[in-house]
Amino acid sequence: MQVRSIFILAFITALMAGCKAPQSGFEVTNKVDEPVQDKAIVLTYEDVNQYLPGDIGSNYIVVVDADGNHMPSQCDDLDKDGNWDELAFLVDLAKGETKKLYFNSVPKSEVPDYPKRTNVRFGYKDEPYVEVTDEARLKSTDSPTISEVFQMEGPAWENDKVGFRNYYDARNGIDIYGKRTEEMVLDSAGIRGQNYHEMDDWGMDILKVGNSLGAGAIGIRLNDKVTRVGECEKGTYEFVTEGPVRAILKLNYFGVPVENRTYDITHRIAIYAGDLFYRSEVYVEGLQGDEELVTGIVNMNQKNAFEMQEGDFNILASHGSQAYLGENLGMAVLVPGGSFVETWKAPEEGEGIVETHMVAIGLSAGQPARYYFLSGWEYQDEGFKNEKYFRDQVAHAAKKLSN
Repeated sequence: MQVRSIFILAFITALMAGCKAPQSGFEVTNKVDEPVQDKAIVLTYEDVNQYLPGDIGSNYIVVVDADGNHMPSQCDDLDKDGNWDELAFLVDLAKGETKKLYFNSVPKSEVPDYPKRTNVRFGYKDEPYVEVTDEARLKSTDSPTISEVFQMEGPAWENDKVGFRNYYDARNGIDIYGKRTEEMVLDSAGIRGQNYHEMDDWGMDILKVGNSLGAGAIGIRLNDKVTRVGECEKGTYEFVTEGPVRAILKLNYFGVPVENRTYDITHRIAIYAGDLFYRSEVYVEGLQGDEELVTGIVNMNQKNAFEMQEGDFNILASHGSQAYLGENLGMAVLVPGGSFVETWKAPEEGEGIVETHMVAIGLSAGQPARYYFLSGWEYQDEGFKNEKYFRDQVAHAAKKLSN
């Protein structure tokens, strides 16, 4: 065993010239009964440092297997102090497979240029189309007002499968961009004459949101009444990261009125390469113990929903001809079972949130409420014309997250 270890380390050293060979490997095992592609692994700086013979210092990390093959990776500075905090990388695993991976500490300039598979875009509508950095969330509640200011009416995020956007005003809805390409396309959507409500080579906006929660927007339930999170004293946007593995942004809401209380809320949104879904972590400050987080799926064109359980998740989903042009679209909210409360339907009309399949999630002080929103569009993958195929993809996503 010792001779084999020496051989592996020498082999990696030869392939990664100038890199320091690690002392030990990091094992990843696929415990589900099917292959998994683009499984994301996230480790802290301190976690990674345990696998190296010396401190990482200011270096970055390259991840390789025993044959010297690279795993796409990125080192993210989440707190913006100039030092990276987390390593995120992708690995493909056959059914039941265990892979041993190795971390090599290198200067940032020596990190390979992996294909970019995630993206965040929040830009102004007019030239020179620069990124938004310090604009407060608008107080308006209509598209004509906000569409004169921001490209796509707010921040958008995408990977190589799907894209989403947030209305950066008091509506605070979330919409879906169906994609027909793996390229990053949202930097140019809605500018230079593009109309993202019409089919283009890359895809289009595929969801009608109205006064629903759309594709996973949020509310707070208190005393059996749900209040949309959108109206607030001040709302802000933070870009966190984007790259070959994941993109992250934050939406902050200060002074959110709910009944006779106010809350400060942070919605951390991430999307990882290869996934059909985005990931949400919602932190609520000012909890008194009787509140619940609410999210959901618009039911404007599909009144029926179904529920599933898979792995660690309770799932609320719908499927049918509910996309913008009447084509088939499946949507699902995946909630960790330990925090799932219940599902129900919002009213069809009236004030507040309407036309939504709703799901309630438990809230705990100092801990995020988590959920995952998945989209499958028939023009992205013809399999999504079929409800069984959609259900299978939802189940696979739950297994991938549980693994």
